[in-house]
Amino acid sequence: MIKRVIELGADKNSIVLDFFAGSATTGHAVMELNAADGGNRKFILCQIDEPIDAAKKKDEYKFCIENNLPPVISSITIERLNRAGEAIKAEIEKHNA
Repeated sequence: MIKRVIELGADKNSIVLDFFAGSATTGHAVMELNAADGGNRKFILCQIDEPIDAAKKKDEYKFCIENNLPPVISSITIERLNRAGEAIKAEIEKHNA
């Protein structure tokens, strides 16, 4: 859904701003769209270092601890962007091989 919103509201050279980045869905969508259509969109994601409550968000907290990351929401944001970027890059290289 986020990819479709970006397609409708932005051109291939836009800058997309997300003030509540959370799990980085917007950044991931921008990277996928660029890979799919050759766009040059950029994104700015904002996420404070909001602590993850271990009692309320056990999976997120566990993910951070197991991956040696500070247990804050921005750790999840950054890690998803890194992993998504690597996956997209690998897919492009696979298709170009």
